[in-house]
Amino acid sequence: MQTYHFNEIVSNEGVITLSGLPAYKKVEIVVMHPEPYDFQEEMKRWMDDLSQRHPFAKMSKEEVLKRLRQTREKVYDELYGDMYAD
Repeated sequence: MQTYHFNEIVSNEGVITLSGLPAYKKVEIVVMHPEPYDFQEEMKRWMDDLSQRHPFAKMSKEEVLKRLRQTREKVYDELYGDMYAD
């Protein structure tokens, strides 16, 4: 696989012309918008979204810990079964 990098401006019709690509070959085009990126704002939006839809968000600390302990025990049983049973 060979990679070509182009830094071109798209016209107001959304058109761009590229040259120098191999003839009769399948190519993949990836479009990236190098707009200013506010990482903190993006993380805040992600955390807000997560806090609204994650099941743990509606649980108390004790309920979350109880669920995590249950999960840990289930995973342990799946991995080790009764390998260490007396």
